[in-house]
Amino acid sequence: MAVVARPVSQAELVVTVGILQEELEATNHEVLLLTLELEQRVAERTAELASANKNLIREISERVRGEAEIKKLNHDLERRAALLQAANEELEAFSSSVSHDLRNPLSRILGFASLLQDSDQKLSDEKPRRYIEKIGESVHKMSALIDDLLRLSYSSSAPLVLARVDMNQMISNVISDLSHDGHAENVKWHCGVLPVVQADPSLLRQAFVNLLSNAVKYSRGCAPPKVDISALEETAEDWTVLVRDNGVGFDSSKAEKLFGAFQRLHSTAEFEGTGIGLANVRRIVLRHGGKVWAESQPAQGATFFVSLPKNQGLADTSVPESS
Repeated sequence: MAVVARPVSQAELVVTVGILQEELEATNHEVLLLTLELEQRVAERTAELASANKNLIREISERVRGEAEIKKLNHDLERRAALLQAANEELEAFSSSVSHDLRNPLSRILGFASLLQDSDQKLSDEKPRRYIEKIGESVHKMSALIDDLLRLSYSSSAPLVLARVDMNQMISNVISDLSHDGHAENVKWHCGVLPVVQADPSLLRQAFVNLLSNAVKYSRGCAPPKVDISALEETAEDWTVLVRDNGVGFDSSKAEKLFGAFQRLHSTAEFEGTGIGLANVRRIVLRHGGKVWAESQPAQGATFFVSLPKNQGLADTSVPESS
């Protein structure tokens, strides 16, 4: 039997639509409340994340600053340890050598003076003259040794006064002085482009006077003697300048011995000197926070390297640019 749908009256339709509208409004209200709650939670979470990110950035910055400070302190400790080691080595070398290197010239002076005093008047003038020459040589050696010791003492104790030093001008002046003194008139010099560094002008000049004088001395038997001064490719931290000669060279296994006070790889009969010049170079470079080393082979010349930090922050006072 078929079911016949009852027609819906207009009134029933109105009631049904009203109910649906109420339900829709209630649903919209709930959605609105949920949306507001979600926005509030998102805002709170965003604020928490922003605060956490800010704290993280602060912690990272503090850690970076701390690491930089530790690195700086470690570098300073290494520099001070190197200076202390150098001072101890120089003191030990001085103590062990003073009786020979300082007393021997004086003993010779006294000995030859005594021979002159006791010599027979019948002797020819040649022998007393030779005694006098020996006395003069000993006095000269003693004077040179004392001067070098004073320079070493000054380079160890004088306060650093840092300035901008144009090494091109400084090296040019040193070469000119050596040439005018007649020590390097036959040397073939080659100078590359050198950096402008932060250093004590007087002490840095003293170090390179020693290095260039040594290069001239140990290459004078070559034809012609050649000395090259140049700079290695710079790094973010350092400038490195090298001095190369074509002289007698030395055994590289003994390179570290070069920088000790009173240490020599050649006898005074071969090459004059007091054995203090390179110790002075090392002391000056170490005080600037740098390092110095050498490479060589016998009869193949020698190369000395001086590395200086770009940002050392060691100045006692600040002065204008100097060369």
